Amino acid sequence: MIVLYIIILLLILIIIFLSLTLYVFSKIHTYFSDKEKEFIYFTFQIFSEYSSELGIQSKEQHEKLVIELKKIENKLKNNV
Repeated sequence: MIVLYIIILLLILIIIFLSLTLYVFSKIHTYFSDKEKEFIYFTFQIFSEYSSELGIQSKEQHEKLVIELKKIENKLKNNV
């Protein structure tokens, strides 16, 4: 009976380990093609340059959004 408990515990540990491994790999790797990355960078650049002229948000909000977009862009470039 103890052997059965040990086997069940080992199987549970294996399942937990594999689940955590898949979770970590899915968080680390985001797969974008080069064309998709170029489009994302282009969109960030266009928003940064021209969205203030549209008057959609205030100057402070625009500056905060641009800062966040720069962070995302750097994160995408570092994942390459």
